[in-house]
Amino acid sequence: MRFRRHSTTANRGKDLTAQGGHSRKGTLGRYSKNFKFWDFFCNDFGFPVTGNKFQTFGGKMAAVAFAHKAARNAKLDYRDPEFELIAQGYKRANSHVDQKQPVTTPMLLEMRRQLSLTNERDGLLWGSIVLAYFFLDRSSELWGPVSLDRSTGTTRTHCVKAHNVILRNESGNQVDASAPEAHSVEILFESHKGDRIAQGTTVRHCRSEHTALCPVVAAQQCLRIRAKWIAEKVALGPYLTSVSRTSTIKKNVVAKLIKDAARRMALSPNDFSCHSLRIGGACALLAAGKSDLVIRLMGRWSS
Repeated sequence: MRFRRHSTTANRGKDLTAQGGHSRKGTLGRYSKNFKFWDFFCNDFGFPVTGNKFQTFGGKMAAVAFAHKAARNAKLDYRDPEFELIAQGYKRANSHVDQKQPVTTPMLLEMRRQLSLTNERDGLLWGSIVLAYFFLDRSSELWGPVSLDRSTGTTRTHCVKAHNVILRNESGNQVDASAPEAHSVEILFESHKGDRIAQGTTVRHCRSEHTALCPVVAAQQCLRIRAKWIAEKVALGPYLTSVSRTSTIKKNVVAKLIKDAARRMALSPNDFSCHSLRIGGACALLAAGKSDLVIRLMGRWSS
């Protein structure tokens, strides 16, 4: 069974100015109140809740696994879902973890000004950035190099495939990328980092009133460029951001664009990364009054 998420984006373009403090304070505050698996784990075994960095925790767990293998020839899979959940809690509760700031509307528009949208590659890049912002995408879900996830024992890629980006009119009928009556766009995520059993999730957004920041327009742009390249006999991979048979738009290109925009706005580029698009979209939803549950489901967070 696939879960279908719905979101209205009519006024979302006007509500995208939440500040980084909201993300850090609100998210961590809700986490410490409602989700204390790491605290419970530490209390059960008499361990301190804080003290080590997340990287140290990972190193110690690797050492424990090695000791089990060396002494008893026992394989300890500390990457199973239970340990992953504990590690995630540790990472969120650890104050040493580098916190990134969210991308806001002015920064998105500054990024757009740096691109030449008449250039098809820049057009594909911009469309993918807008989709990442609205759909709260992880960098692995849109940009390369496409990584393989073997954490569940099955090799999977989480990068969105072009045929899983679907445009629909107001009646819900599927339309092509050039259709002016396209009213909504939905993306089927066949799997993602938090989807341990590859159940799949579909997220839908309607057309925005903001002409430059609209998920429907962005999806149309990406699909039109892809269709044009295929018509020109360009060999493309299956992913939405494929630029050749084996490569996609790179996440370091996206990160550089974000950092350059931050620098132009007199902000520290070190405070921003590809992840800033994901948390920026979440902040916009929070500022628009959406519930924690809606944000968690749309962002495909496990907690």
